[in-house]
Amino acid sequence: MRGLVLEDVRRVVHRTDLPDPTVTVPTDVVVAVRRAGLCGSDLHPYEGREPVRFGVVCGHEAVGEVVAAGTEVDGFAVGDRVLVPFTTSCGACGPCRRGLTARCVRGELFGFGPADDPTVPALHGGQAQYVRVPLAGSTLVRVPADVDDTAAVLLTDNLPTGWCAVERAGVGAGDALAVVGLGAVGLCAVAVATATGAGPVLAVDPVAERRRAAARLGAEVATPEDAAATMAALAPGDGAPAVVEAAGTTAAQRLACALVRPGGTLSVIAVQTGAGFGFTPVAAYDANLTVRFGRASVRAALDRVLPQVDDLVARLAQVVLTRPALDLADGPDAYARFARRDADTVKVVFAP
Repeated sequence: MRGLVLEDVRRVVHRTDLPDPTVTVPTDVVVAVRRAGLCGSDLHPYEGREPVRFGVVCGHEAVGEVVAAGTEVDGFAVGDRVLVPFTTSCGACGPCRRGLTARCVRGELFGFGPADDPTVPALHGGQAQYVRVPLAGSTLVRVPADVDDTAAVLLTDNLPTGWCAVERAGVGAGDALAVVGLGAVGLCAVAVATATGAGPVLAVDPVAERRRAAARLGAEVATPEDAAATMAALAPGDGAPAVVEAAGTTAAQRLACALVRPGGTLSVIAVQTGAGFGFTPVAAYDANLTVRFGRASVRAALDRVLPQVDDLVARLAQVVLTRPALDLADGPDAYARFARRDADTVKVVFAP
């Protein structure tokens, strides 16, 4: 099997000798991957900002077809076209019953193995020709019939994550919102906010091409340096009632905190790797902030998102998917471009 493997910091290797995954327990399936995404959170281990086990197949966003199924898989069969959300979930534990599928007590993150405990098996990721999916009956979701494989990659993580970010922010129609960080998740948050009637929406990023993408989705845009002045002009008074932080840096947290008006909500959706907050407890206290952190529960969110996306997936795909259908052999170069924040590399999709 061919696939991309993280072998060291800043070293992704295209391998052609990987073992094919198999059904190992009766609740597994094996999915033939048709499309796999490269996500911003893949950069954390790639750049050495998050400890992981090396030698694991990368990636946690996959769309494909079930080619093998265990005897206890409920609801899915060989031939089904499926989304693979980025974590597995059992659907029955306390967190799952509360809609917190991202924190399932039996859940695993695709493309990850703990660096400090080699006795815990890694779950290989989706940037390969095949991927094993544990807890398949409660993890997988069918791809909507009118969504093609490439666009469907957005549904495995970025679009439901952006949806959750806006949902947590608590904005309604006519409410101003700022989104700090315009990678794929930030752009999805912009699209969700504008589609649900929030506005004005201010989109903030240092990369001009990403600001142009946000403008195509209906946002006003600004550089980080100009964000405060632009927000003041868009929402005269005391700032935005809510801000989404989708960049994952302490500088972005600090800026997001500065843009929220007193009594507002800071919705932090980006994966965090810093040892401290970008704002102080004093700043949060003095502004009476509500601060909401954490990984999006994509599997649970999809039940709410899919009936409402209509043409949003196709619209986002045209703007966000800047490098669709790359061969896995191009993976090492794609990772390097993504890490440099090249203008043409907002969202990479591989076609294994």
